[in-house]
Amino acid sequence: MSDTPQYHKPVLHREAISYLITDPNGLYIDGTLGGGGHSDLILQRLGPNGKLIAFDKDIDAINYCRERFKGILAQSVPQLELRNESFSKACSLAEEFGGIQGLLLDLGVSSKHFDSSSGGFSYRTNSQLDMRFYPVGQTAEDLINSASEEELERIFRVYGEEKYSHKIARRICSIRRVRALRTTFDLRDAVIQSVPTHNPMDNLSRVFQAIRIVINRELEELENTLSSILPVLKIGGRIVVISYHSLEDRIVKQFFKEHSEPKTHQNKYKHEQKQSNNVPKLKILTNKPVIPTKEEQQENIRSRSAKMRVAERIC
Repeated sequence: MSDTPQYHKPVLHREAISYLITDPNGLYIDGTLGGGGHSDLILQRLGPNGKLIAFDKDIDAINYCRERFKGILAQSVPQLELRNESFSKACSLAEEFGGIQGLLLDLGVSSKHFDSSSGGFSYRTNSQLDMRFYPVGQTAEDLINSASEEELERIFRVYGEEKYSHKIARRICSIRRVRALRTTFDLRDAVIQSVPTHNPMDNLSRVFQAIRIVINRELEELENTLSSILPVLKIGGRIVVISYHSLEDRIVKQFFKEHSEPKTHQNKYKHEQKQSNNVPKLKILTNKPVIPTKEEQQENIRSRSAKMRVAERIC
């Protein structure tokens, strides 16, 4: 990664923090630290007994924020703690701190990853196919060169919603019978050769997105985190999630809906539904997702696809 990482401006920052902070002296989680933009705003709103724990799997982000927040971290009782782990570990804080007042997840991939000349996240620069946020486990190169044609097609179709997924998977398998695909440009060329368009940037974005999601288990981590954080979220505490593509947004929307409506079960003998849990745990505070203003979209191009959903624990 770059020695001088460049992080994007925090998206929907005013709206996110306004929804998130309900008790200035509570414990808050920033599950996606990045350059610390949202964390900085949270810290400004904390009271004397408030605390923020920020997670990021990228050690560059942790080191960057250690320098950015060195004054706060140097205090005798610092209000900020940085953890080089996935945000899925946040639920383990319940026993240690007795519950969480709010969770913020900004699921967008950092500009630093896309702009870096290494890491393999972008089709715009030639680098090794890696795409891992944390240097453990399967790389994108491993996946591209070992998965079956059927599996590659499924990945591109399900996680990238790419309509030419079959053609792209078939082309990749044809190339790798001669040589392995090892770089982002190898993969880029395979995609370009597979799609009938003179402007394949959207296809490239969808394919690279699909591989990145699978390599980092992003959707699984999101689902598991939402499920595990709900029991340790205090009454009145809130979950704030900013997503950037339909797969993430759908997971958040369905989770909030599932836990904000009474559950029913079907009586197999009388064919009637009965309520099995008539006390919902969540109240949805954003009936429609909050999106950036036109001004923010103009100032920050990467905010254009952002959608924010918020729910509050009520039981």
